[in-house]
Amino acid sequence: MTANKIFFSDGLPAEAEEDSFILIFNAGGLLVKKNENGLILANYKEIRAGLESFKSSAASHFLGREKGASYYCFQADGDFKIQGAEFEFRDLRSLINCFDETQLRFACLAAQVLYWDKTTKFCGECGALTRHSPSERAKICTGCARVFYPAVTPAIIVAVMNEGRILLAHNKSFAEGVYSLIAGFVEPGESLEDCVMREVFEETGIAVSDVKYFKSQPWPFPSSMMIGFTASYKSGNIRPDGEEIIHAAWFGREELPKLPRPGSLSRNIIDIVMSNIN
Repeated sequence: MTANKIFFSDGLPAEAEEDSFILIFNAGGLLVKKNENGLILANYKEIRAGLESFKSSAASHFLGREKGASYYCFQADGDFKIQGAEFEFRDLRSLINCFDETQLRFACLAAQVLYWDKTTKFCGECGALTRHSPSERAKICTGCARVFYPAVTPAIIVAVMNEGRILLAHNKSFAEGVYSLIAGFVEPGESLEDCVMREVFEETGIAVSDVKYFKSQPWPFPSSMMIGFTASYKSGNIRPDGEEIIHAAWFGREELPKLPRPGSLSRNIIDIVMSNIN
């Protein structure tokens, strides 16, 4: 796929292969297909008939190609539907543990690209309209020629350990009874390690040391990159900030509370760290 075919101005890719995947989002989430194994992305040939009469002024985006299949995405109107009981729109968060690695990666990429497309219709510097670049995933201001690339917001998430126990907190935005790791956005001029130490202290009053990188995960809600760490308790008593964190405590492996759903980086870190405790 050549660079100048990254975007399609007529709403739908004119030359999508039969085995392509077109990730369609609307107000209800991402279009998926139900089968005997759960939920999967809908193949283009399965929804082609429903797309033939669909017209949209929104651009379709070429996302990439893997294992012989091309991936595209576009944002549909809220009332857009594909006929068939096996098709439905689902919130992307609920799909994180349903897709295989490839489909999840493209679903996250699609969500972030569409959010970027929606929020960069106008230049943030001079206010003029933007247009898609013909050669890369970028937008160019038609007034001042400023270039806008998809922005990714870094955020840390950390498992703080203290003699075989893990620090977990209940955020006021969580479902009732759910506890997770301390997390927060990186501030300008701040290293990732500094962010870990600041967020833990601000939200719980705990000082930490021995900050180590764990792994990362794209988090398209709407455009974050979650960067996971582990750290060791250094000093202090737990004092929830009362603004974001309602309650926090140390938990051993046999006394863990209700945790985030599988598939999230927070749950992955908790499961791995606690399974390695002797």
